[in-house]
Amino acid sequence: MLPCNQPFPVPYIQIDKTGSILAYSETAAELFDMQEGHILALIDEESKEKVRMFMFEQDESLTVEANVKTKINPIQLFDLHLSWDEQATGHIVLLSKEQRNGRLEDRLLALQERLSSTDFELLEKKDELEKTLVRLRELSGPFITLSAGLAFIPLFGDITKDKIEAIMGQALRSAYEGEYSRIAVDFTAVGKIEEEGVHKLLELFKMLKYMNGVQVEVVGMKPQHSQIMNSFQRDWPFSFAPSLAYILQEK
Repeated sequence: MLPCNQPFPVPYIQIDKTGSILAYSETAAELFDMQEGHILALIDEESKEKVRMFMFEQDESLTVEANVKTKINPIQLFDLHLSWDEQATGHIVLLSKEQRNGRLEDRLLALQERLSSTDFELLEKKDELEKTLVRLRELSGPFITLSAGLAFIPLFGDITKDKIEAIMGQALRSAYEGEYSRIAVDFTAVGKIEEEGVHKLLELFKMLKYMNGVQVEVVGMKPQHSQIMNSFQRDWPFSFAPSLAYILQEK
């Protein structure tokens, strides 16, 4: 049982067909006690039978809701997303049902709470903040459903570590909830690309692929972007498409 090489931003665990844990992410190690080395050791007694049937009597990609034991809480509700690869290795992503949407939103909420307790003269600023918070929520996860199986993620501005982290949580959750088979990622409006941003984008694409076999297709990538990204990474978990219109015609 080894830590996983990729620093996934959400808890990720690899298992074999018996449920023995083969590898796990640092995030999983921080949240769960991995010492027993079996996936069922993480599951609360009342959820074990459901999880056992979900994992060992099915071969397709599935999602199950279960109570999981964490280092912080004896019982916490999670969605477990499982897919099997050709080597009979199971890839599990665990998403807490209590996750918040993003750190920036949390900061704005905290600021809003402080402003609520101030004098009347700050009411105008409080109103402005509330409008900003609403707009932030609208833009925090640029994940657009185009059809039952196709979603669209437009990227705007520079590709930085902070920007990809900001959209990652909402993109992963929306992908799980929508049962998409294809996701188009549009680079048309992308400016500069930073190395740390590329690494975070790679993590996002890999997680989308591991979760339920989503096919990621990139459109609108300029030649200079392709050259920069190839200098950081060549084995990309996505394919290129000429345009979004081309993808829509294919579906």
